[in-house]
Amino acid sequence: MDLITWFDIIVIALVVILGIKGIINGLVKEVFGLIGLIGGVIIASRNANLVGQLISDNIYKLSESSSFFFGFLATLVIFWLLCLLVGNLFSKMLSMSGLGFIDKILGFFVGSAKIFLVFSIFAAIVSNISILSQKVEPYFENSKVYPVLLASGKFIMNVDLNKTKQEVEQRLDIPTDNNETNSTKDMQ
Repeated sequence: MDLITWFDIIVIALVVILGIKGIINGLVKEVFGLIGLIGGVIIASRNANLVGQLISDNIYKLSESSSFFFGFLATLVIFWLLCLLVGNLFSKMLSMSGLGFIDKILGFFVGSAKIFLVFSIFAAIVSNISILSQKVEPYFENSKVYPVLLASGKFIMNVDLNKTKQEVEQRLDIPTDNNETNSTKDMQ
């Protein structure tokens, strides 16, 4: 039986520790925190110029590049904090309903999955950069966790959203013409 490496121990420990953080936060807070970060980046990237210009006009005069950066940062932080606030409210409502235990257990799985996915994407990125890959590969030679991280990360990074959307639509038999429904198809 091969021994696991220090890398395996560290990755598993971090996944478990952040899973425990997920127990403390609960599913609702973990999900809303994730929505806040991902949604915040999306909204901030689309509105950074506008918010930056508002900051530059009303608070402190900024250069164009600084305006974009601070607009992005302000939008991201505000959206993330709003999501955390909403998550806290939902979490309290869930706790009062008596379902807090389920929220905490599911929080462990979401917290663990979040960090696992981050490590997976990081492993895939490192493996795609040849100079980094050559330097780190010897350290992962006997690892049991690294191949799983690498396979998961490559799968995540290779997901073609348009292709996935088309496959889902085909399986659900969603009509391509917006005026045609499944019931009108059957009548023809």
